[in-house]
Amino acid sequence: MQVVNAFICEPDETFGRGAFRARVFGLTERLRGAVIGATVWEMRAGEKLGPYHYHHGVEEWRYVVSGAPILRDAGGERALEPGELVAFAAGPTGAHTMHGPGRVVMFSAGDRGWGEAFVSVYPDSDKIAAAPGVMFRRADAIDAWHGDANTIPAARGDQGSPGPSSPTVRLTTAVLELSDGGGSRDGGCLRKAMLGPLLGAETWTAKLYELEPGEATAAYHYEWCREKWALVVNGAPTLRHADGQTTLGRSDICCFPQGPGPDHGILLRSDHQNSSPRG
Repeated sequence: MQVVNAFICEPDETFGRGAFRARVFGLTERLRGAVIGATVWEMRAGEKLGPYHYHHGVEEWRYVVSGAPILRDAGGERALEPGELVAFAAGPTGAHTMHGPGRVVMFSAGDRGWGEAFVSVYPDSDKIAAAPGVMFRRADAIDAWHGDANTIPAARGDQGSPGPSSPTVRLTTAVLELSDGGGSRDGGCLRKAMLGPLLGAETWTAKLYELEPGEATAAYHYEWCREKWALVVNGAPTLRHADGQTTLGRSDICCFPQGPGPDHGILLRSDHQNSSPRG
């Protein structure tokens, strides 16, 4: 079972150039993912993750591992702190960028999986990127419409106009609710939070769990047609997998591809009496 710690992993690639520059550590291929894209991004002071942008067809999530990265979204700029999670929906409402200093994990997925064809829009420069190396001004794009060939459609306006700030959730202090405890040792209730609705997300069904000794997120299992990822917020949960068990730590990330190979279940060993891990 492959596990990467997002806090201590050493980035081995550089993305971008000039002010748009970051050191990156790819997670998807290393952890055998195929549906969800995941990358650790590290930005020094003054470095930006990329131009202000949004995607058509792709939703992005950012989790702050360390530092104090500055988020720019439709509502302006603000500093984020370690443990905060923010989501950016596909389309104009998800426009954003970040600059350092800080280290973040970026997750991304389209409606039909990671790598799905999408379009990136850059409102500041009024440009569109549709494929690697293909970029043009929106003003030069050819629009298509139905109706009279002699009728010109109304202009769409500036899709990068100001709007509300993206909501964030601090995972270390998020409010959890009791739910049916299918993985609880005594059949009781587990404490969890559904993160998608809190962040305005549409593509993912991310959950935050807090486990007491003897509790597990679910029975030992695998799934078809679904890929899962786990990120440990704090504590020391034990991961059971096909090769045995692994004790995880804060900022550890692992992936569970579909099918019987990556059988998985997360539980907290009873000997960790003082831990209540979230993940």
